[in-house]
Amino acid sequence: MQSVNMMEFAVRYAETDQMGVANHARYLDWFSEGRVAWLKDLGESYALWEEGGKALPVIGLGVKYRTSARFMQKLSLSTALLKCDRRTLAFGYQLHCQNTLLAEAVTRHCLLQGGRAVRIAAEFVDRFQHHLQPDFVHPDSSWWGL
Repeated sequence: MQSVNMMEFAVRYAETDQMGVANHARYLDWFSEGRVAWLKDLGESYALWEEGGKALPVIGLGVKYRTSARFMQKLSLSTALLKCDRRTLAFGYQLHCQNTLLAEAVTRHCLLQGGRAVRIAAEFVDRFQHHLQPDFVHPDSSWWGL
């Protein structure tokens, strides 16, 4: 597995306003899809995690919007793991249209088991740390709060 997942998609009409600009909230959906795809690349099924009572809720979010995505544009979303310890995970995202960076983001997560926060198992931390990309987001983005 590569440490960065890359997925491509087109902006759908339902994700835009009357001017054809993607609603800023849709970016969060795209980031969720990127996380699920990153985990799948690692051989993990988020659906199975949920069936087993596990969840990775977002406990922190930072997005830097640079320019708008528009209806029918073909976008590429890159997702990488920035940080992983026994308490939290942090993912970084870069959204591009061709060679133009549209947005960068970071999400922080804890692990819930049966609705309660729990420590992340050491074997997951060890496995995930082999795929860390701590410099994936722009270095001037100190406000990410990692």
